[in-house]
Order: sequence, then C-alpha cells, then structure tokens
Amino acid sequence: MILSEEFILKSPYFVRETFINLYGYYLSQKRFNKRFYQLLDELILNLQKNPDQIKAEQFEMLKNTLIKAYQNVPYYRETFDQTGFNPFEFDSEKDLTKLPLLDKPTIRKNFSKLLNTNIPSNKLKLHTTSGSTGEKLKFYQPKELTYTINAAFMYRFYALHGVNPKDKRVTIGGRRFTLKPPYWSYNRFENQLLLSSHHLNHTTGKDYIKKINEFKPVFIQGHPNSILYLANLINKGNARLFVPIKAIFTTGETLIEENRTKIELAFKTGVFQQYGSGESCFSAQETPEKIGYMLNYEHGFVEMIGDGKYKEIVATSFQNEAMPFIRYRVGDLVHPISVEKQKMYPFPYLFDEVLGRTDDILISETGEQILPVAIRMVIKPYLSDNTNYQLVQLTINDFQLNLVDLNKKIVIKDLVKQLKLVLGNNTQIKINYTESLLTDGGKIRNVINKIGI
Repeated sequence: MILSEEFILKSPYFVRETFINLYGYYLSQKRFNKRFYQLLDELILNLQKNPDQIKAEQFEMLKNTLIKAYQNVPYYRETFDQTGFNPFEFDSEKDLTKLPLLDKPTIRKNFSKLLNTNIPSNKLKLHTTSGSTGEKLKFYQPKELTYTINAAFMYRFYALHGVNPKDKRVTIGGRRFTLKPPYWSYNRFENQLLLSSHHLNHTTGKDYIKKINEFKPVFIQGHPNSILYLANLINKGNARLFVPIKAIFTTGETLIEENRTKIELAFKTGVFQQYGSGESCFSAQETPEKIGYMLNYEHGFVEMIGDGKYKEIVATSFQNEAMPFIRYRVGDLVHPISVEKQKMYPFPYLFDEVLGRTDDILISETGEQILPVAIRMVIKPYLSDNTNYQLVQLTINDFQLNLVDLNKKIVIKDLVKQLKLVLGNNTQIKINYTESLLTDGGKIRNVINKIGI
C-alpha cells in the first residue's frame, strides 16, 4: 500500500472525506464528460437496431480490428504473416480459427511487440488484473477506455433498468478507504455513498441499512456476498429497509441463484449481474427478462470453444487499439444458451451461466463473518508477477496460507501482520509454498472455509 493511501486510511473523518472527494472529482471529470454522454446516447440508440444490422456492424468492427492490428502492432504483423492470414481478405468469422490463441504467457513474452507503436505513451494507462485464474497480467489500454468508454457501457446496462448517470447509488465493494468509524463516505461528485465491506458485521450492517434509509439511493452496486450479508439482516428481522430500490447490480464474484432470491426478497427489487474481462476485451450483462447475458457487441467479439457442457471464453477486443488482444483466452468457462429464447433486445445472448470466482466466507474468533473481498484487498498489494495465494481456514484460529511465490518476493512478516488485523490477533497462520493451487471450474479458489458457517 502506498504512503498516501495509508495516510488517508488513518486520517480523521474530515481529512479522509476531503481526499476521497478530491479523488471523486477527478474520476467524475474523467468519466462523466461530454464524450461520455455522446457515447452513451449512441449506445442506447444501438438497442433499436435489428439483429442483421448488429451482426453486420460487429463483423465490420472485427475486420477493422484485425486490419489495424496488422498495420500497427508488430506481434500481429509477424503472426498473421507466419500463418498466411490476410486481414484485408477476411470475410468469415470462421477464418479466425486460422489464428493462434493468445494467452497470458504469450503476452508476457511479447509485451513490447503487442503495443501499438503509433499511440503516445501519455494516452495510455497501465493495468494489472487480479489474477483469479492464477496469473496476474500487466497490459496497457487507452485512458479513454479506462474511464469514459467503460463507464458508458456500464451506464447503458444501468439504463435498461431505469437508472441514469449520477442517480444516487450505494457502493459496497472491495476498496479500502478507512480504518475507523464511521465506515462510510459520501462522494458528492458522483452522488455515491461508499460502505466499507471490510468492516461489515452484525452491528455495522444494521448501521449501514439505517444509512441507506437516510441516503435514499436509486440503486445499489457491489460484491454479492456483501449485499447478501445486509439482505440476511433484513430477512431475519434485525433491520428494516424503508426506501424503494430500483435495482441491484453485482460484480466481482459469482452470484448463486439461492442468494439472488434472498437479496431480492430483502430489497424487494431485481438483482442483475454484469460480467466481463479485466482486460476490457468484452462485457455482458443480464437484462430484465433474465434469460442470459447480453453481449455488448460494440465492446468485443466472443468465441466459445470446447466440447463439454461448459465452453471456454475466447475474446477479441474492439476498444483497445493501444494493446489489442485477438483470440485471447480469458480463463473463464460459460454455459451456452442452448435454445433461442424471446429476447427484449436484438443483441447477442450467448450464455446464461458463468463459472467465476467461488470464494468462501470466513469466521472470525468473535464469530463475525469475514468476506473474501476483505482478504483479497489485504493480500493484493503484496502480489506481483507469477505469485498467487490461497487462504484456508482450518479452525476458528488456525489458517493455512498457500503461496505460489517461487522467488520469495512476498514479505511474509508484513503480510501476516496485515492479515491478523482482519482475522484476529490470536490467529495462527501456517505458510505453505507450492507450485500450483487447487482450481474449481478453471478458477483458483483463493479463500476456503473448512469449518462451515
């Protein structure tokens, strides 16, 4: 964690709020600018097109992506020439199979050759994925994609559910912004109430719901397990919700149907998932009819490969000219929609289930639940390339931390100290170095509870 973040976490309330709102102003200017509203209008108008128009437009975007990659990116120029692939003569999606799949080791090996040599460095932003498949990845993308374009895609999704930009929203996610009460913050520039998932327990949960009642949000967004915790308090009669909520949007973790039902019962509204790659290759969301994930055809092209019940996602990015990924193995498995269903919108609906992150909830020594996002945010700053973790709870106070860290880059003493702030001072953590971690549906389970809840 960088010094400025540490300073903000420990600052008095008014200092913390000042810094959070300064950052909120910065992000608001990046996201909700003139270009954002222009793009959002265009994306919403696309919903009125017919399927043939959309299919034709998506193919043209795919062909243009291939041509520009060949013209501007050394890696693709070499690859296309070696395979005899001519992007200018590309006339069928099936021809994509002539190209090799792109994976994370290939990206690392050819990092500089994958960059568009014609885009200035001051227009780029370096990103790092969370590494849920066991492999963290660094890549560049245009700053406009990071802030403006991705925000426009997200708010088109929200618009399907009656939500407008800068409507009042509650966010309960993984970002750490405080170490002491109150465990919330108001970002006035985006009309956003931030609730800390790291401090979620029986007492603060009731306080959060009271704060939601006072704030009167239009919608709620965040990690499913955090929202589920609040829903359980409401359903058990430990707290009451008095304000109407238009919709709840979840991301970052897999939402199982049983938990969706509990959340919808508590908040008396629909819960809708969004799914995409951290590399901004594509995005898809659930629409009101809940028949599957609607693909944003302007964002990227998706192939589903494999012979089993679940298919592997392979994506080609349309919006990242700076470092385009073509036929990229995202690392996720999905269940294709098997029959054509009545659709509210003309976009492609390709799958109805995603095998994503399935981490467990841990139990503290005081009996409180510890959400996996809290563990993830503590450990994430200590991870680097070719490192990963798996925290297993064996008893209330006994844990095993499995680490993939062949070069011993992780400072164990500091990491254990930070973990104990979350798990409890009496916690015993055994370190186990390993070359690989157990996977579940192609994903690594980073947090495992072996004692139950």
